[in-house]
Amino acid sequence: MNFEHRCTVPVARETLWAFLMDVLTMSGCVPGVSEVAATDADHFTGRMKVKFGPIRLTLQGTLTIDERDPANWRAVGKAEANDRRVGGGVHINAELALLESEGEAGGAAGETELVVTTEARMLGKLGEFGQSVIRKRADKTVAEFAQNVAERFRGAANS
Repeated sequence: MNFEHRCTVPVARETLWAFLMDVLTMSGCVPGVSEVAATDADHFTGRMKVKFGPIRLTLQGTLTIDERDPANWRAVGKAEANDRRVGGGVHINAELALLESEGEAGGAAGETELVVTTEARMLGKLGEFGQSVIRKRADKTVAEFAQNVAERFRGAANS
């Protein structure tokens, strides 16, 4: 299953890039994520609680940053996680890119378009969820993440 999510974040590209590449800090903005720890600069472990309808999952897994390309504002990574109680897992390959927003090019700095392209494979019982259910959950998670990031930077600007 492939997804593309786009959102505009009210912060300059350089600032957003630095924030997103600091996985331990950035993970605090991802809904349901906890217990994130670094095993080295590009490998992380963590837990994510997510709800699909009446079913609650606790995905335990890893995140690996395979490529950081600050010159082109792009990064590539993968995540693998499993829920032992329900039986199943997810494998995700993702690319993020930071694009200059229309306003920034026109002289109004301070906004960046975040584009996340994802290829996800659901395994085991998780694979039994319909694509529409999975897509709806993914859309909601990305929207909440973007809102959390925006609020974090608004809060920092007001401090």
